[in-house]
Amino acid sequence: MDNPVTFSGSDGACVITVSCSVQGNPVCMETLDGLFAALDAAEGDRSVNLAVIRSGQDGVFSKGHNIEKLSKADTAVVKQYNLMGQRLVSYIRNMKKPVLAAVDGDCFGPAFEIILACDMVYATAKSRFGFNETEYGFVPGFGGTQLAARKTYETFAKYLVFTGEPVDAAELYGKGMVSKVLDGAESLAKAVEDTSVLMSKRSSFAVGLAKETINSTIDMDFAKGLLLEQNAFTFSFSTFDKTEGTSAFVEKREAQFRDRWEDYRF
Repeated sequence: MDNPVTFSGSDGACVITVSCSVQGNPVCMETLDGLFAALDAAEGDRSVNLAVIRSGQDGVFSKGHNIEKLSKADTAVVKQYNLMGQRLVSYIRNMKKPVLAAVDGDCFGPAFEIILACDMVYATAKSRFGFNETEYGFVPGFGGTQLAARKTYETFAKYLVFTGEPVDAAELYGKGMVSKVLDGAESLAKAVEDTSVLMSKRSSFAVGLAKETINSTIDMDFAKGLLLEQNAFTFSFSTFDKTEGTSAFVEKREAQFRDRWEDYRF
C-alpha cells in the first residue's frame, strides 16, 4: 500500500493529511507509521510551530479500524498494531509542539483516540465522534479508555466505550473534548489557518514548556504540580524569549522569538 499520509508546510504549520485508498479513511498500520514519521519531522523542523492533522477524504475524518484487515490478523500482528497506536498517541502527548486535529465528518474508533491525544480539536458541526470497537467484539486499544476518562469523567467515558454511540461535536465541546465547533469545511480551514498564524507569533519554547507542564501534572498531586509549574515559570525567565517578549511589549513592537526546542533534541 502507498503511504496514506502526506505533509507540507504552511504559515508555520506542518499540515498532515491522511488519505487512505479505502473509502471511509480507515486506520491501518501504514497510517500509524505515516503519522508518526510526519509528526517526528514536524517536531524537528525549526520552521514549524504547529502540527495539524486532517483528512484527505471529503466529509469524513475516519470511520475507524480497517475491520476487514483486522478480521484476518493473528495475535502477533494485532499486538504490533496495538503498540504502534499507543506509541503514536504517547508521542503526540510528549511532543513539545502543539498538535491540532481538524475534523470534518465522522471520527470513530482509533481516529477518535488519536484526536483525543491532540492538544486542540477543531470540528465542523456535522462531525460525530465515537468508539465503535464493541460493535466488532473488541475494545479501544490506542489509549481511548484512558484519555476519555481523563478528559471528561468516568461515567461519560464508559458510555462512549460501552455503547459505541456517536456523539456530535457540540456535545463534546460542552464537555471540553473539542476546542472549537465550526459551521463547515471552509470555516474549519479558516480557523486552522488563523491558529497557525497566531502560533507563529508566540514563543514556541514557552508553548512547549507549557504543554510539558500541563501534561506532566494532570494526574499529579496539586502541591507537586504547583512546584513543577514554579520550576517551569522560573526557568522561562532565564530564556532569550522572555527578555525579547517583555522588551517588545514595552517598546510597542512585534517580538522576534528565537528559542527553539529543536536545539535540545538528541
